[in-house]
Amino acid sequence: MSMPLLRAVWATALIVGAAMRLSGQDRPVNTTPVNLPEFNVVAAHELPPPETWYYTKIAGQEVLSSTSRQRTEQLANDLTHLLHALELSGTRLLPATAAPLRIMITGGMDQFVSLAPRALESGTEDPETAVLGQAEQPILVINAAAHAFDFADAGQDNLTESETAEGAVPAMRAANTTRNLQLGYLRVRLAQPRPPLQPWLIEGVAQVLAWTRITETSVTLGQVDDPNETGAIGSTDREPGRVSQGDLQHRATHFQDSLSDQMDFNAALAHSALFPLEEMFAGDLRKFPGTENASQLLRWKKQCHAFVHWGLFGDLGRNSSQFLTFTRRLRTEPLTEKLFQECFRMNYAAAVGALRVHVESTRSKVHGVKANKGEKLPPAPTVEVRPATLLEIARLKSIAYASSGQLDRAREELILAYRRGERSPDLVAELGTVERALGHPDRAAHYLTLAMKARTTRTHAYLALAQLRLDERLAKPQGKDGKLSYEQLLGVIEPLLLARTQAARTPEIYMLFADAWMKTAAAPPTQHLAFVDEGVRLYPDNTALRDARALLGPTATAP
Repeated sequence: MSMPLLRAVWATALIVGAAMRLSGQDRPVNTTPVNLPEFNVVAAHELPPPETWYYTKIAGQEVLSSTSRQRTEQLANDLTHLLHALELSGTRLLPATAAPLRIMITGGMDQFVSLAPRALESGTEDPETAVLGQAEQPILVINAAAHAFDFADAGQDNLTESETAEGAVPAMRAANTTRNLQLGYLRVRLAQPRPPLQPWLIEGVAQVLAWTRITETSVTLGQVDDPNETGAIGSTDREPGRVSQGDLQHRATHFQDSLSDQMDFNAALAHSALFPLEEMFAGDLRKFPGTENASQLLRWKKQCHAFVHWGLFGDLGRNSSQFLTFTRRLRTEPLTEKLFQECFRMNYAAAVGALRVHVESTRSKVHGVKANKGEKLPPAPTVEVRPATLLEIARLKSIAYASSGQLDRAREELILAYRRGERSPDLVAELGTVERALGHPDRAAHYLTLAMKARTTRTHAYLALAQLRLDERLAKPQGKDGKLSYEQLLGVIEPLLLARTQAARTPEIYMLFADAWMKTAAAPPTQHLAFVDEGVRLYPDNTALRDARALLGPTATAP
């Protein structure tokens, strides 16, 4: 073996050995500052004042909020209590494993639009929620200042002067924001399984879960309040609103315009005609009749709630078997009236009639959990809210900007944090990934290399650097048959080996490691095969990784 090759093998063994020794230990976090060349932007004295944001975590998911600390705590606790209650109830309606999800709560319309400019295309005058990015790593943006078409506006005329003065309207708007956050979170979670669920099913299940009744001693799913007893808009003590079963027109009345997310479906639809099921089942909401009108879209949401509730809990639970069969078949079959008839033994028109009866006289078989007499259910985890660091603000805002296609703004946000004094390796890592997305591979490789040497904790930074190096070397391979030489490979796998000790171990680390070896002329040594084997053990369901491992061969030979 030649001396350069021997040194390469020895260096690799040292890297892998260090990685293996650190296995199972806490990953070291390096806070050594990283200095970059001065950025040609604005002078230091021209920097805008820093924004105030708050940071917390809900069910392990990051939350960044620009509304007040007290309001952030309230919203975070409300969502935490709901998720805790759903876990206690044992419901299987929500996916058991939560994919990565970031939540951003804005305290003003300007901030909301800057993060989610396309939200204005929804057709409503004042959007409240937006989802950015891909289904695998979405960002939920909530506008805490939104007040479009909420109960406070629709029902304000029915409040007394004293009720308005005592803060009833702000309380209603606060409840509206809480409901938007809970529904937004549930919709994102329900949209993550593959193949994806239909929009009507996501909406209906999200509504059912969001309306869970929670006390210190019980959690109840499927319970519905009597609108005549609660005094909800759209009903009176004597006469709930009624629409004939054959009337399927979208009629605009004063009471219909009083719809709100704060109403259960039976109160919300008390004076409303129901949409034909073929319209409710519409797969593309952009083509759904009335989506340009907020009240029509809200009516659709409430009907989805009513239909799923009818399927799961209605008629004292007699529909649940057919409903679950219906949803299972939809995973592999297209939604047609024939399929519907096979499952429910009624056509769409008859089902609308049954749904109207369910709205007007709901008979539910509820589910849930109840504490033993004299005891209470376990309390929800405590949520701690603190001021966000410069890095947290810059990182999460830049990810949101990048997810909405605003790469230049993402870069500017990171540079602004750097000029304010943030020097952590993670900031440089984020800057490198943005530069790569902007199509600046050399600049990206420079920043990512600095971040790697400073031991960033960002897995995607190590992956991005390894991929950049692999692409660069494949353009000029030095091994046999157009493949990499062993010396070229070392620079590619270095970030991946370090990622194992400094960042979260994801299947992508092991997959890219195996891919790099398959594109190398040499055969992998034993310690490198052991590295890939570790990935297979950690992710046994990853078919692509198992296949890649098989291609590397059952035994190892020295290169």
